[in-house]
This record gives sequence, structure tokens and C-alpha cells, in this order.
Amino acid sequence: MSKQNLRDLIYVNGKEQHNLYFYSYGIEFYEFMSCVSNRPENLILLKHKFEDAQWSIHSRLDYVTSQELDRLVEDSVYDYGDFCWVDFDREEDLVKLTKLQIAELLTFAHFAEPLHEIPKARFAYYAHDDGWFNKLYVSDLEDYKTLLSRVIVSKLHRLTRRKMEDLPDDIAAMLLESTKEGLFIDFSKIVKSKASISVPVTAVGHYLDLDKVYEFRDEITEYQVWLTYSNKKWSFVKVN
Repeated sequence: MSKQNLRDLIYVNGKEQHNLYFYSYGIEFYEFMSCVSNRPENLILLKHKFEDAQWSIHSRLDYVTSQELDRLVEDSVYDYGDFCWVDFDREEDLVKLTKLQIAELLTFAHFAEPLHEIPKARFAYYAHDDGWFNKLYVSDLEDYKTLLSRVIVSKLHRLTRRKMEDLPDDIAAMLLESTKEGLFIDFSKIVKSKASISVPVTAVGHYLDLDKVYEFRDEITEYQVWLTYSNKKWSFVKVN
């Protein structure tokens, strides 16, 4: 998937349990790294094909630091197929990993879920065909709220070539809340004029079959709620 041919659909299915996680379609790795607040710089690479990764003698796991991260972001992650990582704070943390923690990491890489608790700083990221399927565990919901709102604005900017303000916190919070019902935003149906830009927003329910989710863009013919940017302000506009 070329970075020039961005995915023009976002679907997010949020799960809030002991472990907070989100299933999503449409958010690619480079978008994640461009839009996340305080970009993580140290990643344990559990599934990948990145040639410049380092190797930890203690854990026998591949990893990257800030020195390699830009090259990883620019790499063709889509071609990896499966891509899985967790972030960590310092290289010394790799030496402190216990056998049980390493087992948790390997279980996550194999099943996209932990036995008990994934050892991570903030994120545990499992993707297949970059941007097609992603399961993301988060430590703080604020991180995901910021990520989602920034990705939405970024896609709108790239598709319309117009500058926009960030989403205000109340709207970002409402979008995050909507993920509990399967948030669906179809950027292929953007409506724009000289004064405004609007994109349809709806909820389609909980799905793990992303092929089915993709079909909704043809099945849904009318939207009742639009996310609109006009006069440098964001709002939800309901259509009767």
C-alpha cells in the first residue's frame, strides 16, 4: 500500500475491559507514528521484515530505537504481511524482561492477545496487511483519543488539501465513545464547498471480518450524521 494511496475509510471497534484494545481498519503504521502524541521511539519487533533491527542477547528479540525508527516508518510495512510490536522505555528494560514476560510477548505475536498482561510502555500493536487489520492494546485511553482525532484530520487534509484546526476535545471524546458501537467514517464520500468540508460518520456494530466492514461503503446509501468543518470550527451536523 503506497503512502500516496491512503485508505479512505476508518473503522474502529473499541473494547474496554481489563486490557483496553481497539480493532481497526484504515490506520496505517506511518499514520499511527505521525499522529500519536509523544511518538514511542523504542519498539520490540515481534513480527516484521525490517532489515535494520537490532537484536537483544538477553531476550533474543529484535528491536529498534530512535536511531532506526524513521527508517522503519518509511519502510514498506505492508509487504511484511504480519507486523507486531510493543514499545518500551529504555534499552536496559530488555535485560530486565523475565521468561514469563517474554512468553507473554510471544503469545501476543502469535495470537494477537496476551496470556495475562503484555509487558509494554504504552502500546501493543498487531497488524496484518498494514492498514487492513490492526489490534492495538493501549495503556491510556487519552492516547487513543488523540491518535484517532489526529488521523481523521490528517486524512481530510490530505484528501482535500485544506488546512484545518485540530478536533476539539469534546468531539474527539464523542468519536472515541462511538468506537464502542463500531465507528465508521467513509472519506470517499467527502462533501466540500468553499465554506465547509463534511464527512459522514456512523456506527455499524462489532466486526472482526474487515472484508464485511469494507462492503458497508456500498451498502450504506444515507448518513444521518456528518462531521463538518466550517468557519474554522468542527461540529456534528444531523440530517433528517
